[in-house]
Amino acid sequence: MKSIILFTNMSSIKKHWNDALFNLYNRINIEDTSKLLNHLKINTKPIIIMIDEQSVANIDELLEELNTLPYVDILLFHSIPEVHHASLLLGKNVKGYENAFLHKVNLLKMLQSVESGKNWLFADLTHYIINKFIQNTTNTEPEFMSTLTHKEKEITLMITDGLSNKEIAQAEKIALSTVKGHIHKIFEKAGVTDRVSLVLKFK
Repeated sequence: MKSIILFTNMSSIKKHWNDALFNLYNRINIEDTSKLLNHLKINTKPIIIMIDEQSVANIDELLEELNTLPYVDILLFHSIPEVHHASLLLGKNVKGYENAFLHKVNLLKMLQSVESGKNWLFADLTHYIINKFIQNTTNTEPEFMSTLTHKEKEITLMITDGLSNKEIAQAEKIALSTVKGHIHKIFEKAGVTDRVSLVLKFK
């Protein structure tokens, strides 16, 4: 069974996480920053840490320490996620950011996504990052665009405009499954695994 570290001193969050991950992960509950860092320096196997941001005195300092440990994947949680704040933290090697009380089904999807090397961001944060970034981009077209079909190019530009899969399906008058198929091919050709990474190709 895979191990995961749960870092929170909030009893309600701890219970929610432990209940959601019961029988699926070996859970290590830690509430103190120094104990967390000591544990990680002794145990150097790859591991995911779920951090309740409200339980950390200085999140920037903790992330700086954790970034020196390449075998650690960091997931941040907050009971009231705020997009601007979250977008700043994502530049610090955070693999995901979500509501601390994320439903069990989505929490498990989040963990599976990170375990497969992808990032996980809540929808509002994804749109915020895309929209903020696009305002500052140049008109330079990334190289991978020349490998796309006409339809794939159209869908790529819709993604950079912040449209969801459902909105793309409606605009193109095609099935949602067809949109997902196109996006899978676009990600493959662009060498990315998520929307934000795709948009960053336009830098």
